[in-house]
Parts: sequence; structure tokens; C-alpha cells
Amino acid sequence: MTRSSTQDDTTRDWSAVAAICREVESGLATLVTQIMDDIRRDQSAAYVNVSRAEHEAWIHEQAVLLLAGLAARRPPTATETDHARALGRRRAQQGLPVEVVLGAYHRAYQYIWNALAARARPDEPEQTSLVLELVDLTLIWLRRNTSAFADGHAEAARSRDEIRIGLGHQFLDALYAGRATAEETEMLARALGFDPDGLFQAICCPAPPAASEYLDRLRRRLRDNGGAECAMVRGRVLVVVSQGLPEPRVIQALDGLDGQPTAGLGLPRPGLVGAAESVVDAERALGVAQGAPAGEVVRFSSSWLLATLSPQLDRLRPLLDSGRATEQAHLCEAVRAYAGHGFSITASAEALHVHPNTVKYRLDRWQHLAGWDPRTLDGLQRSLLSIALAERQRGEQSAYAVDGKDPDR
Repeated sequence: MTRSSTQDDTTRDWSAVAAICREVESGLATLVTQIMDDIRRDQSAAYVNVSRAEHEAWIHEQAVLLLAGLAARRPPTATETDHARALGRRRAQQGLPVEVVLGAYHRAYQYIWNALAARARPDEPEQTSLVLELVDLTLIWLRRNTSAFADGHAEAARSRDEIRIGLGHQFLDALYAGRATAEETEMLARALGFDPDGLFQAICCPAPPAASEYLDRLRRRLRDNGGAECAMVRGRVLVVVSQGLPEPRVIQALDGLDGQPTAGLGLPRPGLVGAAESVVDAERALGVAQGAPAGEVVRFSSSWLLATLSPQLDRLRPLLDSGRATEQAHLCEAVRAYAGHGFSITASAEALHVHPNTVKYRLDRWQHLAGWDPRTLDGLQRSLLSIALAERQRGEQSAYAVDGKDPDR
């Protein structure tokens, strides 16, 4: 039965309902403990940063305000919804997802409603009718308080994210500027949730077009996996520094956002100096990855030689002039396949889905055009570096054509 189908409120005696509310309040200590235990049993991981004492106090205060409002037959006041808004800000600061606490709100209200309904006397139809009217009023309290809570949570989350983004930029700036050992860098690392003495690992990929939206989703996915992270865009590169996150999880977080991007993965290295070095690893590996198939992750651990020499390619240009050999994509593929498959013609052919004689012909053709035999150590090193140099030049020309900017400026 709803209020619209009953007598006008002013003609009905609400004292019996108020008495039931006071009766429930008198046994609130036990009820609050039941509510809290139920919530924490299902969401123990989410409430790890909320002490039992604090959790119990908030539930008790919210219950007291609700019962007082129901007893007075009124909706929540602005002060009471501000209390819910403050709780939203607090829970956001503690890292609780908004949906977890909204679910807890619904559960607490259900407990209180059940307690009220259980105390109505079925032999007194008038009292039962009045208690049923509480459905509408209780729902008003629930809607207004959960709305205020969600607003407070969103405000704090935006503020927290803005602060974290600012700290992240400062942290990466310090690493790039060679200030890894500075006290302020250690403080920034701790503020971001890192252990300054722990293992750090970086991964880099081309910055996505809609960087802000992409980063929001990426950070959420990384946080869902636990550990600590700092994901920022610097120029044309997205840099992710992580700690306590398994390598496959970080790669999976990149995958599926806008398709898996080409990426370079640095070595896991200890301490903040190691964090800076891992970022360099990842950027150098990305330089190699940009010449690899789309979506490939190049690990510094396996491509360290080429990644390390890549920044010196321009200086080494006189040693790496392969003529027109690098213009033949199928020849470049054969050289890379040969290097990447144990210098085996057969394994290279399987990887390229061609006949072994085709691979042999292509390596011979490369030797004829470039002047180096890729089946020798010196010839293979020169061949791989000349391919990397040519691909980097093509990439820079492509970027210049797209955005009209000189890549060296």
C-alpha cells in the first residue's frame, strides 16, 4: 500500500511508527554489527583500508539519521545528505569502488527495513498500513543519500586522479632528468604507491590519439590487477612504469583497449635508478618494435644489442649503407627470420610460410645487393642495423607527412 492510496498524512497517527523506529534504534548495536559483518564478508578485499571501528561508526550514524527521519516522517535534510556526500569522498580517498559502497547502502537499508517490518503487529491493521507507507519514505532516503554519496565519490575521485596525474608527471620528469636518487623522487614514488627499493619495469608504446580517455581506462585496468603503476604520455610515447604487476598482466592491460599496440618492454630493475634505466630500455626496445609487425612486443632482454645501438644509427650510417637492399621488404623479412630462428634456413622458411630454397635465394639476393653475407656474424649485425635504420627513416618521413612537423624539432 502506498501513501497515495491512504488517508491524508495529517489525519493519521504516526506515533506507532515512531515507536517502532525507536525500538529498532535501541537494538542498533547488534544490527549494525550484523550489517557490517555481512558487507565485509562479501567485500573483504575492498574494505582492507577501512578499519572495523570506522566502518561500524559510519553505519551506526547513517542508521540513526535514517531512523530519526522515518520517525519524524520526513525526507533527509541537506545536512544529512551532506553526511552521505562526505562518506563518498572518504571512501573514494580510501580506494573503494563506488559500486561496492552503493551495494552496501542497499544492503544496510534492507536490514533496517526488515527490522522495522518485523516489529509491526499483524493484529493491528492500521499499524501495518502505516509501516507499509514507510516503503516510499525509505526509498526517498535511499535515493537521495546514494545520489549524494555518488556525487561525493566522483568529486574526490576526480580530485585524487588529478593529483595522481600531477605526481606521475613529476615522477617521470625526475627519472628523465637524472634525479632518480633525489629525496623528492623517493617521496614522489611513495606517494604513487611504489616501494623505492623494489623492482620496477617499464613498457612504452606509441601514444594513442585519444590519450586522456585511453589513459583513464588503462590505469583502471592496471589498478584492478594490483601493484603500483604510473602511466603517462610524453610527446608521442606512452610510458608505463609498474611494480608488483606480472609482465603478462601489463601487456594484457594494453591489449584490448584499442587493439594491442606495438610496444617495447624494459628489463625489471631494482630501485629508482633501475626504474629510470628500465624506461630507457623500453624506449630503445620500442624503437626496434616500430620496425616489427603491428602489435608485437619487443623485449629489451632479447633485442638488447639492436635496441642499444639504435640511437647511434645515424653516426653508424657510413657503415650501414646497404644500397637498395632495404627497399625489398621480402628480403628484410628473410634476414630477420634467419636471425630470429636460430640461423636455420628450415625454421625461417616455416616462419615465413615459404620453401627453404626461397629463403636461401632471398639471403643470397640480400648479399648481392647489400654486399654483406647475413650468414656471417658481421654481415648479420650490419644487415639488421641497416634494416632498423631504414625503417626508422621511413617512420620519421611518415610522421612528417601526417602531422607536418619536423620530427627533429
